[in-house]
Order: sequence, then structure tokens, then C-alpha cells
Amino acid sequence: MLDKLKSFIDEYQLVEPNDRLLLAVSGGKDSVVMAHLFHQLDYAFAIAHCNFKLRAEDSDGDEKFVEELAHKLNVPYYSQSFDTKTYAIENKLSIQMAARDLRYEWFDNLRKKEGYKKIVTAHHQDDAIETLLIKKSRKSSIGALQGIPVKNANIIRPFLTFSVKQIQNYILENSIEFREDKSNSSTQYQRNSIRKSLQYESQDKRAKYLDEIEKNKNIYSKLLEKCERYKTTFCEDKDNGILLPFEYLLEHDEKEEILYELLKHYGPFSWRDVFSLFDSEVGRYVANSEFRIVRERQGLFLSKISENLKEQLLININDTVLTYPISIKLSIHDIKDFKLIKNSRLAALDYSKLHFPLILRPWQKGDVFTPMGMKGKKKISDFMIDEKFSTYLKENTWVICSLDTIVCIVGYRINDEFKLVPETEKVYLVEPLMNEHGK
Repeated sequence: MLDKLKSFIDEYQLVEPNDRLLLAVSGGKDSVVMAHLFHQLDYAFAIAHCNFKLRAEDSDGDEKFVEELAHKLNVPYYSQSFDTKTYAIENKLSIQMAARDLRYEWFDNLRKKEGYKKIVTAHHQDDAIETLLIKKSRKSSIGALQGIPVKNANIIRPFLTFSVKQIQNYILENSIEFREDKSNSSTQYQRNSIRKSLQYESQDKRAKYLDEIEKNKNIYSKLLEKCERYKTTFCEDKDNGILLPFEYLLEHDEKEEILYELLKHYGPFSWRDVFSLFDSEVGRYVANSEFRIVRERQGLFLSKISENLKEQLLININDTVLTYPISIKLSIHDIKDFKLIKNSRLAALDYSKLHFPLILRPWQKGDVFTPMGMKGKKKISDFMIDEKFSTYLKENTWVICSLDTIVCIVGYRINDEFKLVPETEKVYLVEPLMNEHGK
């Protein structure tokens, strides 16, 4: 077993010669055997133990056992206690997910603080099969059907070369003491139920599960290649987000998987709703607390949700440039020296009709103005529909007001009441300096 472990570590290049390792040891048979084997291989390591305070005296007994194990092996020992139940309630997590978050955060902080290179866990082949079956029951993406990765960032899992039966045999042959977690026998958790059923599966069946994991890894690798090609060849980085054009994407049966892989780091999203955007009307969107995915004519547009100022910003008569919340240049010109450039984004206003300070604010529902060239008033929301504003533009559109009257929609249209006329003596010019998407 020792030779097999060393060969696996070397094959996957899990440990470099000078690496200091942090072993996650619960006191259970898997992690205890790992500690013994790593000690025999003469690796430089320490033991880290989490006490989740979930099993009263048993949890404290585990902690004491692991501390004594570290002393016997003559390696450094670290421990941390957590109020797991409170953390789970506050963060709306299951106990299992809360414990997972707590331990990995602590492991990584400890690794950085004490100068350890990698965190080592005792996940084995049966854990990988259990993960596969859980993910399949939840109809997870192909990326999640790879079992458990051998290495992930600073975490390595060298025990994935062993089955649970091999670990149990090693314990019996070497009379190794360990702690039994009684909660592992509870069918309250899905993983425990699957673990129990696996005990009665044949070796052939278990081998098929492992083969399935390897096949999924190959499929996923090819999928990532398609994602990379799509990202580098077709996706467009905008100042305000990313456009994922339908070109190439809709050609693939795996379009949903590709989209998920590209956007999963911006999640969580309701992925069923995201995928429905392929067939939805233009303007429909799906959002989380930070990002929004909008269905546009040419594709899907991902952007960060704007945090527009809710308070109004005053523009004083002497202001020449504003850089926040939007970038605009402001200037006053004598009509005799002024030559209007044909640019729809410029707002050339009759200075005499303005009352300073002007007000800059996001547009609001119910806002109305008279678009230049028209006689009647029009809702800004209707103007946006007519001009085919994208969702992003709608959320990032600003107006300038004189008293309670809208003077212009910055970058788009002025109010006819403030246009230049033969009697105009001075021009107040508003020039947007911002970039935009979709126009």
C-alpha cells in the first residue's frame, strides 16, 4: 500500500521535494491511515483537526485522539473549534455544507499563515463514486460528474488511488486505532445512504463507476477546449460586460454546458432560467445579486448590475468635467463662435433657458419630455423602446434637469423646449465621454 501511494503521488506530481504539507485528520480510519503512511514516507507534514461541536463529548474525544496521534508521530498539531450550527443558520446552509466551508477556509488560512505548501485530504475511490452518484441524482453538469479531482489549487487527494476496502484491510493488518463517527451510520444524509448501498455492490459494478468517472473526465476536457475556442474567437469583451454571440454557440448540442462553464464563476444563477434565454424574447434577463444575463438580438450579454447613485448630483455653472457617476464634458459658447457638429450624442442647449444648478440623476419611471422635433410629450420609457435600448442601457441612462424639467437624456436626445433658436445668444454644450453598448 505504501508503494502504491508513493507511485500515485509521483505520477500526478502531487508533492515536490521541499513541500511542507498540512494533513486534514478527523480521527476516522481514512485520515488516520493517511497520517501513518505519510509518516513512513518521511514527508514533512503537520496535522490539522476541526472540532465542529456537533457530537458533544464524541467531538471532543476525536480532538483529543488526533492530538495524541500527532504527538506519537512527532509532528506539529493544529486544531480549531467551530459553532457549526450557528454558522449554518446564519448562512442558510446545511450542516454538511457549513462544515465544509468552515474547514476549508480554516485550512487555507492556516496553510498561508504557517507556510505549508499543500493541504492533503483522505478522499478515496469510494468517496469519488459517492460524489458521482449524488451529482447524477441531481442531474448536474458534466463538469460535476468527474468524481473528486486528484488536485485542486492547493488541495491534493493522494488516497484516490485506494478503495475503502484496501484502507480497512490495512487497518486490520496493522492494528491501527481510529475514531468511529457515529453520524456516518445515519441515513439522514444522502451520502450516507449511498455509502451503505455501495457496500453491497460487486467489484465489477464499482469498476464501472470508476470507468464512468474517467470517461466523464475526457468528455469534460473536450468541452473545455470548445469553451476556450468560443471564448477566444467569438466572445466580445465590452467596457461594461461580455457579449456571448449566438454564432458558433447555437451550432453545438452542448450549448448549455458551454454556457454554464463560461458563466459559472459569475453565479449562482437559476441555470434553467438562463438556458431558457436561448428561446426567449429580446430584453428578457436573468440576474443574481451581482450580475445580469440579458437576451439581446445578437446573443447573450453579461454585465455587472449597476449601482447608480440614488441621490441627485448638482451641476454648477462653473463645472467643466464630471467623471462620476458618468463622464461628461460641459462648456459654454457664444453663438457667434459656435458651430454645431452633427453628433446625436451632443446636447446643444439654449443657455438662457437653464436654471443653475442643474440636476443630474438616473431616469425614473414616469419621466416625460418633448423629444426635439416633436410637439407632444413622451415617456422616456417609451422613447427607450422606440430606440431599442438594451437592458444595460436602460439601467445606465441619465437625465439632466433644470428645476423640475428634463433638459436632455444624456447622450441621446434633448428636450425641444431647450433647443437652439434664432434668438439664442449662448450655447450650453453637454458632451458625453462614456462608452456604451448596443448603440
